Amino acid sequence: MNFFRDWAKSKVFQVLVIGLASGFIVLGAQSLGWFETAENKSLDWRFRVFPQPGKASRDIVIIALDDDSFALSDFRENFGRWPVRRSLYAGLVHYLNEWGAKVIALDVIFQGPDPYQGDDVLLARALAERPNVVLAHTLNLAGSRDADPAAAEKMRRRVQALAIDVRSEARISLRPYSGIDLSQDEFLAAAPRGGSITIKSDADGTVRTVTPIFQFRDHYLPSFPLAIAARALGREPTVTIKPGPRLEFAGRGIPIDQDGRMLVRWYGGQGSYRYFSAWRVFNAALASERGERPELPPETFRDKIVFIGVTAAAAGDVKATAFPDVYPGVEVHATVVDNLLQGHFLRKAGWRWTALAIFAVAVLAAALVYLSNSALIYTLSAVALGLAYSSVTWTLFRESGIWQVMVAPLVAGTLSFTGSTLTRYATEGREKGRYRKTLLKYISPQLVRTIMQDVAWEDLRAEKRHLTVLFSDIRGFTSISEKMPPEGVIRTLNEHLNMMVSEVFKHQGTLDKFIGDCVMAYWGAPLPQPNHAELAARAALAMIEGLEKLNKKWQSEGRPVLKVGVGLNTGEMLFGNIGSAQRMDFTVIGDNVNLGSRLESSTKELQATIVISEATYNEIRDLAEVRPLGSISVKGKEQEIIVYELLGMKDAPAAPKEAS
Repeated sequence: MNFFRDWAKSKVFQVLVIGLASGFIVLGAQSLGWFETAENKSLDWRFRVFPQPGKASRDIVIIALDDDSFALSDFRENFGRWPVRRSLYAGLVHYLNEWGAKVIALDVIFQGPDPYQGDDVLLARALAERPNVVLAHTLNLAGSRDADPAAAEKMRRRVQALAIDVRSEARISLRPYSGIDLSQDEFLAAAPRGGSITIKSDADGTVRTVTPIFQFRDHYLPSFPLAIAARALGREPTVTIKPGPRLEFAGRGIPIDQDGRMLVRWYGGQGSYRYFSAWRVFNAALASERGERPELPPETFRDKIVFIGVTAAAAGDVKATAFPDVYPGVEVHATVVDNLLQGHFLRKAGWRWTALAIFAVAVLAAALVYLSNSALIYTLSAVALGLAYSSVTWTLFRESGIWQVMVAPLVAGTLSFTGSTLTRYATEGREKGRYRKTLLKYISPQLVRTIMQDVAWEDLRAEKRHLTVLFSDIRGFTSISEKMPPEGVIRTLNEHLNMMVSEVFKHQGTLDKFIGDCVMAYWGAPLPQPNHAELAARAALAMIEGLEKLNKKWQSEGRPVLKVGVGLNTGEMLFGNIGSAQRMDFTVIGDNVNLGSRLESSTKELQATIVISEATYNEIRDLAEVRPLGSISVKGKEQEIIVYELLGMKDAPAAPKEAS
């Protein structure tokens, strides 16, 4: 009995009990999917931190119907706006065949006749030139079996031509689709190869997986990338479902989950593959035909897998991925084709490895607490353990393409470490009082006591205050941005916002947030400012002066100039730590905040640069030079609001009297 009693009091026993208990708790939470969102985000983070653009195949290129093409009047005159004339696709396919493209993948569905007579004939003729074209179709759940037997038989024959042979040695649960959108029959007859471009995003809207094979009624259909990969390899897209599960295709084992989904292994952000503007390629083809030296030599596309797809913003074919920039749908398909051809697959570590990692980290974290009498040493050791495990997951991801879970083991280690620390405090005797007192400085009771005694923290609780709010927005920024390249838009916007924020800070204001190209700031909080209205007014004038300097600079550089409208309002607002349990922000809300935004929106109609409310004017009337604008009606207010244009302040530069 004494042995067991002593064993129960031993550090080894405490480490095992706390470590295993923490492991079982976290393992249960993992099985319930509590960490799924966080784990998915950690995978996205790994792709961003460890990109591998050098592994992306140089034999895959993209001809893009991009914004640059649609911006050209010659392009629009010849091929129209989106959707473009099919003569463009016919010409591109024809010239790519002449230039020796290995596979031509058309990421577009040709439904219904083209309104331009003869275009469909040209396209069908081009598609039939070589058996190297892959067409796209989409699947959906809206369709139903045709009541008309003739229509049903016609659909069966159309789908049968696209169906593939799937042998099953293991059971998976493919989503059954009942509707399909196909190109016209003359195009399917000319280019019978095709695949589905259907992509289902995760719950957070991010694309992390694709489905290589689809179940449509009684048939199996290949995905667009699988059909392209099969064409590139000169093989039929025949697959076998193997235990694991995995798909056996052309000597490659594609890891999938029970729903038949394959993880996409991204190589980098948008632009991992070489892009060519469609208009540029078409002009090169015309030059080559005329015997002139083309801008793009024919060798550019020889033996290449060439995707033709739309990337223009108006088409809306973009996906959210692990990277912050939106991803064109056509590049998603290109990435999957690259995965299939190179065998670059991302495999998720099995459940046993997950459980082992959870228990190993939990037990080690618990043990570290008892290895030293220094709280600093064992805390740093626990941090080192977390970094070491994270490094293992990073190495497996980068070098072997293995997705080992990161979040759950780190949570288990944190829980175990915390439990062991608290247990050590509770179980050690009076002789360890000095040590417990030292350790208490680093644990939550001391932190809580510090926060509760901090008067400034108390002041930040949500409460009503008399404040001044400022809104500033760029006029016509959307039309301006459409005339500039993306990098020019970002550069100009960043310079503008840097100046605006600098003036807010110079005048002791608080930057609340950016709302697109709009700046929101306020004065009078978190620290009280009796002259908050004056500070806000001077900041607004300084913003206009700063913009004038920027406009002169931009004009000399050949860039468009910007105009802004500024609205100021003073009144009672709710300020504090406002938000949800997941995210809190110090901000201001209330009717007077909304009024400030409405005043900014009214600047264009009132032909004024800075519009202030009567409440703001009353605060600064002895200092301000204004122009009365009369009364206006604003949304949410039954009575009209008296407003003024702020022209200047004593000892401050004047703003323009009227917006030009």
